[in-house]
This record gives sequence, C-alpha cells and structure tokens, in this order.
Amino acid sequence: MKLETWNPAIGELVEAYPSHDEAAIEARVELSHKTAKSWARVSMQERAAILLRLADLLDQRAEEYGRLITLEMGKPIAEAVAEVKKSAMGARHFAEKGPDYLAEQPIEGLNARVVYEPLGPIFAIMPWNLPFWQVLRFFIPTALAGNTVLVKHSDSVQGCAQALEQLILDAGAPEGLYQNLAVRRGAVAAIVADHRIAAATVTGSTEAGRAVASVAGEYGKKVVLELGGSDPFIVFADADFEKAVNTAVLSRFANNAQSCIAAKRILVETGIYDAFERAFVEAVKALRVGDPLDPETKLGPLARPSLVADTERQVTAAVKQGGRLLCGGKRLDRAGNYFAPAVISGLSHGAPIVREEIFGPVAMLFRFESEAEAIAMANASEFGLGATVWTKDEERIRRIVSELETGAVFINSFVRSDPRAPFGGVKASGFGRELGALGTRELTNAKLVFCE
Repeated sequence: MKLETWNPAIGELVEAYPSHDEAAIEARVELSHKTAKSWARVSMQERAAILLRLADLLDQRAEEYGRLITLEMGKPIAEAVAEVKKSAMGARHFAEKGPDYLAEQPIEGLNARVVYEPLGPIFAIMPWNLPFWQVLRFFIPTALAGNTVLVKHSDSVQGCAQALEQLILDAGAPEGLYQNLAVRRGAVAAIVADHRIAAATVTGSTEAGRAVASVAGEYGKKVVLELGGSDPFIVFADADFEKAVNTAVLSRFANNAQSCIAAKRILVETGIYDAFERAFVEAVKALRVGDPLDPETKLGPLARPSLVADTERQVTAAVKQGGRLLCGGKRLDRAGNYFAPAVISGLSHGAPIVREEIFGPVAMLFRFESEAEAIAMANASEFGLGATVWTKDEERIRRIVSELETGAVFINSFVRSDPRAPFGGVKASGFGRELGALGTRELTNAKLVFCE
C-alpha cells in the first residue's frame, strides 16, 4: 500500500511512498524501546548539543525544506521557509533553556525534591498543516527530556516526514531516537496499545484526539491533545483600528487559512462595526491568490480537494441559514485546490459553520453591543484554544481575561505558539501543554524524592 502526496497547486501526484507493514512497525517500535533505555542515560549536555546541530541544519536547509513544504501542502513559500526557521529557533531555545526547565525542583520546607525523568517511547500523531513545526515543537523538548519518539505523520506530507527522520539523524541523533511510521489511521490504535509505548500525543481534529485518548485511557497511558479551534478575535471600539483590521486578516488567512489557532470568529463592537467590516472586506479582496512558489502570493491552494468541497459546502449552507456573503466563497476555476477567500456576516452563533471548525479561507464577522455580550459570544463554542482581545482599557483586559474559556489570551496581537511559552487548549480543543517549561515537563515522570 502506498501513501500518496499530491501537489495541491496543480493537482498532480508528487510521490507515492511505501507504507510500513506489521513487521516494519514491530521493528521500529522495538528499536524505539531499546534506544529509550540508552538515550535516558545520555547527559543533558549531549542531548542539547544535538539540538544545536539540528538548529544549524534547519537554518542551512530552510529554502530546501520550505520548498518541500509548499510542494506537499501548498502554503506560500515565504511562510514555509519561516516555518523551518521558527523550528530552528525552537531547537536553540530548548538547547539553551531546556536543561533549566528539567532541573530538579526542591520543595520548600521539606527535605525533598522533584526530578523529571523520561517516560520512554512516545507515539505522536501529527497533522499536515505545519509539517515541520508541529512535529519539531513536540519532538525537541520531548527528546531533550530523555524520551524516544515515533511519529505517524499525515499521509499527504510523507516527503516532509522522511526528510525529518533523516534531518534528525544528520544532527547526530542515535538511530531509534526519532522514527517515522508510514502508516494509515487504521494502524494507530494497536500502536497506542502496545506495551512498549509509554504515552501518546495528538495534534489534529477533535475526533482523532478523542479516538486516541479512548485507547490510551483503556491502557492507562498519558495522552496530550492539541485539537481544533474556533478562536474569537474581539475588537472593542477603543482598539487601534488599522492594526486590528490588518492583524485580523493575517490571523485568519495565514497558512492558507488552515490553522487551529486562526481567528475564525471576529467579534466587533457595534460603534465601529460598519467601518471595520468595510476595511476588513477590502483587505481580504486584496489578498493575492495564486502559485504558492511565487514570493508575492499571500494565499495558496487548500491542501486537499476534500477541503475545498467541505469549505464550499459550509459556505453554501451558511448563506441559506441567513449569512450575508460579502466576498469570495467559491472555488476558483483553475487547476489546483483554490478557493476565493470569503467573509460572511449576519450569522447566529447556532449556525453549523460557527459551531464547526472551518479549515478554509472563510472569516465570520459578528457585531456585539457590550462587554458581557462579547464574552458570551466568545465562549459560545465547544472549542477553547485561544482568543484575542483588542482594547486599550487595562481594567477591561483584567476582567475579560478571567472570563474567556481558552488556553491562551493574546492582547492587541494574534494567537500564535512560541517556544518560550506553554501552548494548549481546554474544552474540545484538548488538554495538556506543549512548549515552555510546562510543555517540556509534560511527558516526564515528575518523581518525588523524599529524604527523612
């Protein structure tokens, strides 16, 4: 059986990769288990040195890897190269700060300390939308903590998957520290259940995360879930208007509008709503849609034909349910998976397109009258990944931050991940944290050592 990667810009097959059969899966799981024992004894300094070499290689190969990312999932080349360089930054950060995150913690008042020890082989199910950063942001601190890693990457980015495995070997990692598992979804449950797998992590849809968590729970294994989102972007009348408009467009349409932390619901105070709507729509209309290898392109194709079909279905249903389509909203008549960026207003928060996560270039605008209404609208979602608040009022910021049901709140900015800060959500967006000190310790045994 082959795993096929297709160029979403032209709809042509790039490569068909052989998948791993049961014997190959067994060999890789056993190697991960064996390597975990020796890797746990490698000093923190040696692990950090590998991360520094990894960072250097990522910088050196940024253009090469960026082109591969664009070829397989269609994001604009400038964003793809930036993704690789962000991964390099993450590797350097954890090489420098990770040992402190994992240092033993004395407990005040007791002759005791907490030490952070590796769990063993960690199985990761990773998505296609950020094929380098999503994998490396998990792998880097997890390996630094002394774990080994097995990654089931998305079928559609197997070129990236194989490049990552070779990259980490090139950085000096031992065989078995990082391994790609070229398997389909049906093989996941058995791998999670394998007695040699210590824990699992999923970045992907809520449905996929719940399925993996169910198996992990049955076998008493820890799982970290970073799942979908429908992030609110809340703009009060006292916000920096121009900056808020431009940032809303960036947040919604970056990465070809295929991001869990995109600003999917844009809530605007009624006093500035009409002006905001006009400015936002004009900015969206001005987005250059086209060849993702062209440096001037701002919005490339969606990653798969099915995403175009799903987005078109959601937009059509939204209009029938009372939404007002202000621009775009149709697939473009050209080769590849192109969809004209859309803006919809006038929807209720009960509309399916609002309740669901939309993974295409569609922004939804909502009007609110009061702070209380803005909070209620923001929380009227099963998701709870991130939120953005635009205001100059410090008292309002303090009030609203405590009321928002999300894993992160960004003030006068847009939601994004950073190696220095923990990242994750609540509600249907998952649980557990990646990145920062919390994320570095997430997949460890926080062992208490108590001395009488």
